[in-house]
Parts: sequence; structure tokens; C-alpha cells
Amino acid sequence: MKRALQSPSRLPRVLFATSGVALIAVTYGLARLGYGLFLPAFSATFPLTPALGGLLASGSSILYCVAAGIGFRHASLHPRGVVLLAGLSAATGSAGIAGAENTAVFAGGVLLAGMGAGFASPAMVELVRRNTHPAGQSRVQSVVNAGTGFGVVLAGVLSLVLGEAWRLAWVLVAVLAAGSMLAVLRLDRRTGLPGARPPADRAAPRLFSRSSVDGLARPLGGAFVFGIGCAAVWVHGRATLEQAGGMDVTLSAGAWIALGLGGAAAAAVAGRLAAHPVSVTWPVSALVTAAATALVGAAPGSLPAAYTAAALFGLAYTAATSVLILWSSAAATDSAAGTAILFIALVLGQAAGATLTGLLLQTGSTAVAFSAAALACAASALAPVAGARGRTGPPSGGQP
Repeated sequence: MKRALQSPSRLPRVLFATSGVALIAVTYGLARLGYGLFLPAFSATFPLTPALGGLLASGSSILYCVAAGIGFRHASLHPRGVVLLAGLSAATGSAGIAGAENTAVFAGGVLLAGMGAGFASPAMVELVRRNTHPAGQSRVQSVVNAGTGFGVVLAGVLSLVLGEAWRLAWVLVAVLAAGSMLAVLRLDRRTGLPGARPPADRAAPRLFSRSSVDGLARPLGGAFVFGIGCAAVWVHGRATLEQAGGMDVTLSAGAWIALGLGGAAAAAVAGRLAAHPVSVTWPVSALVTAAATALVGAAPGSLPAAYTAAALFGLAYTAATSVLILWSSAAATDSAAGTAILFIALVLGQAAGATLTGLLLQTGSTAVAFSAAALACAASALAPVAGARGRTGPPSGGQP
């Protein structure tokens, strides 16, 4: 009887968390990271060389950072408005991709769609806070953060089922972006839970303040260099499996699904990450990411190697981004702003890495390009972790 009486009050929170997972899955796993998955199909329709494809991914990453900065600044006071920006930019950009008849319109759609993820992350962190009891916030934040992996899996399934009908896939992405946005807005408690601090009583946070960056010099360097290295798989991974490895679209889509499953599985190791010092978890995560990246470039034609590398990459990359949250909590005075800055550094690194890897692929071999990317990931593991030697608690939120 007691459980039955509690169910009605629990159901809205479960539905809200589900809508949050859906929004993160669509904006990150589909609208933003789906670009690399569909790059071979895009290149068959538009004149995209590896260098141009990488440059476009870099532009998307830069605009993601702009959106993340705007979102961080305004999400605490106007989270619903920032969610609206997330859904509209992802939906409109995806629709632009689906209907593009020339390269210019296609590029504009890619750039706009990628911004949705930057808006979604800070907005969902704030909405989870006001829709979840304090005792369960860390767990719900972790569940919502896992949406990226589910989105990557869904992107792989769409590619697998629809094949060359990529325009229809991106119409579905646009519909899912709009639907998840509306679901979040519908299920949000506008006034928050009892005892929550009303937005009017809060000051708008400052992203680039002294308290935000104190103690983060080394983590910033590590995040930026790590971003340079991991861009190879995210942007050029599937194209490499097909062009250098000779895989058909079905097998390469399966590798992307394996990557997404690895990322989703990272939620299972969140407790272990929080229980060990960052001086251990960051190097391990970065080195496993480096090994997976190198394996993709060394054996793109081997199905067992490619699938193993993809799953390991998804797991290690997602774990590394969780460690960045822990690192910020240990080293920064303002952990929320510090986390936002570290993720901006990570994505700026991806912007640089996407272009550099594209140039290496166009002028050299696959093995050389992915080995260089792996070296960047490995080099990021050497970043000192001063101020983060102790154990830390679970991350309070954030999404790479």
C-alpha cells in the first residue's frame, strides 16, 4: 500500500528524467556526433574532402563552445529558455541538413545542429536540480549524462536501417529534437521542489572569472590535448573503416553502435571513478582512449579489432569526460564554472584535431593520421594533477 501511494509522486520524476535523457541523446549523440557517422554518405552527395569535412566539424565544435558559454551564463536563471534554444537549434539544423541541396546550406545546417548540445547541457543540469530531491541529484545527473551513449547507438541504428536514405534519418533527428524539447518543458516543475532556491534570488554566474580558472591550468591543458586526439575517431572513424578498411555500410554502422554501447556502459563505472584519485583515473582513461584510437588506424579492415576498438573508445572517452568533472571539483574554486571551461577546452581541442586529422588523412596514410591522434591522447595523460590527489565524490552534473 505504501509503495502504491508513493508511485504517483515518483512517476513524474521518472518521466522527467527520461525526457532529459532523450534531449541529451538527440542533441549530443545524434545532432552533434552523428555528423561523423554520416560523413561517408554526406561526402557522396556533397564535395567534401577529408580536409573540408574536418574543417566543418571544427566549425561545429567552435559554435558548440559559444552555445555552451551562453547556456552556462543564462541556464541558472532561465533554464526553460535555454532548453528551447537547444531543441530549436538541433531541430532546425537537422532539418536543414535533411533538405540541403547545396554545400552551403548543408554546412549551415551542420553548424546550427551542433549548437543544440551546447545549450542542452547547462539547462538540463539546472532543471535536474529543481526537479529532483537533493539526495538523488547525483544519480539522476549521471543517468541524464548517459544519454550521449544512447544517442550514438540510435544514430548507428538509423544508419543501419535507412542505409543511403540519410535525408530521412535527419528528418527523424529533427522530429526527435523537437519532441524531446517539448517533453522536457512539459514535465518540468516550473516552481521547483519545496525548499529550492528561486531563480530570482540567484546571481547570474560568470564563466571567465578568477574563481573559475584558479587551479585549472593543468586540467585545461590536458583536456585540450585530449580533445585533439579523440577527434580522429569521432569525425573520421567511420569513413576510415569504409574507405581504408573496406567495410560496407552495415559493418561500419555496427562499429558505431559498439562505440555507443561502450559510452553507455561508462555509467556503470562512475562509482569506481569517484572512488579513486584523478591522478589514477585520468591517465588510465586517456591511455585506453589512445590505444583504441591507434587500433582503429592500424587495423581498420579487421572486424574484431575495429569493434573492440570502438567499444573501448566509447567507454574510455566517456569515463575521461566524467573524470574532468571530478578534476574540476577537486581543483577549481567554482566547480560549476570550472567544469564548463574544461569542456569548452575539450571541444576546442576537438575542433583543432578534426582539421589536423583531416589534413593528415588527405596527405598521408590512415595509420599515420590515427597514430598522431593516439599520441595526442597519450600525451594528455602526462598532465600533472596538482590539487587533485585526494578522492572526490561523484560528479554533480555536466555533459561533454
